[in-house]
Amino acid sequence: MKTVNFQLDHHNSIEIKQVDDQLFEVRLELNGRIYVLYMTRDQLGADQRIEAIHAKLLNDFLPSIE
Repeated sequence: MKTVNFQLDHHNSIEIKQVDDQLFEVRLELNGRIYVLYMTRDQLGADQRIEAIHAKLLNDFLPSIE
């Protein structure tokens, strides 16, 4: 399983764990409370966001050489 953790600030975090190809477990810890959500790839918007981040990184850090 693939897992990504983000520490939002001292008390808040988000963890996204890929359960299978289409299902993700999302854990939010907000102000001492833990919320667990199960989301599909479409609900999470993973494909579009990953492609957008990839394009931005390429444009910002690897500009085309002319």
